[in-house]
Amino acid sequence: MLNRYLRNAVIGVIIAAAALAAAAQPTKAKLVLPAVSILFAPVYIAQDAGYFKEAGVDVELSQLAGPAALNALIGGSGDFTTIAGLVQLRAAQRGQKTLAIAGLQENATTEIVLSGPTAERLAFAKTPMDKARALKGLTLAVDTANGLPQAYLRFIARQAGIDADRDIRLVFIAPPGMDAALQKKEVDGFVFSSPFTLEAVRRGARLWISGPGGDFPQVNPTTYNVLVARDGLCRGAPTTCRQMVGALDRSLALITAEPQKALALLAKRFDKMDPELLKLAFESFQRNTPARSMPMGNAFERTVDVMFGPQDDKAALKALAKTLYTDEFVGSGK
Repeated sequence: MLNRYLRNAVIGVIIAAAALAAAAQPTKAKLVLPAVSILFAPVYIAQDAGYFKEAGVDVELSQLAGPAALNALIGGSGDFTTIAGLVQLRAAQRGQKTLAIAGLQENATTEIVLSGPTAERLAFAKTPMDKARALKGLTLAVDTANGLPQAYLRFIARQAGIDADRDIRLVFIAPPGMDAALQKKEVDGFVFSSPFTLEAVRRGARLWISGPGGDFPQVNPTTYNVLVARDGLCRGAPTTCRQMVGALDRSLALITAEPQKALALLAKRFDKMDPELLKLAFESFQRNTPARSMPMGNAFERTVDVMFGPQDDKAALKALAKTLYTDEFVGSGK
């Protein structure tokens, strides 16, 4: 009888130990980014500084261009992405739902650069509105169809009374190849963000329209970068979602309060980039970075108002947007 009790006690201890060991193991999560960009500095820092692991999540980072990053979540091969809410809304219009769980940036930092000769030819355009009108007839590169840069270009064009899809010739080029296409005169300019725009300017291009420079501020606040989870993931694993947001909150706090430490971490990841160029790109990004994750209601409303055109049913889009985000996890780092 005693042996049986001892055996059962030993088995109980083993089971309890196994449960504790399992609980101590970090949850695995796949985070897919849509590009290489300073915009995703909070993710890079959370990974490289160990914030994800300290929060209890073992994050595997990968990259798929533009909307393909969101498609990975829709197809089940990814768990999280950080992407524009505009892209998330477009997918939801097709019945492909995901859930935004934290606002990471509300200020648009997209820029439009033109080649030196093109800018000289259009030197008569002085104001941002004049510069937007002058885009008519040009050939511009964006990274992918219906991504954030193309949406931003459409917004700018609408302010000037032109149709970006009809009045501007678009070509699709991955960001690292944009400046090369500009140098070869294959395009008149391109639409993206730093460091690619800054690098082109250093090689003779002209910064034509700049979000971070204050051109067309009426686009803000927008869901410029939100943390998005696969549909149903946060319902089944709320702790994981809370841990992800908490880790990114630590990154945002470091970027805003200790920018030199944040820049030093990024320098290791962007070790092939000219340090001065990285510094300029980071400083532009840092000026637009919140101290912590943000609620998303106002930003989603504004995204519908300014980033969608007159052909879109905005009332229906706003109703749809309310089903695509939750502020339950915002501020998980406190």
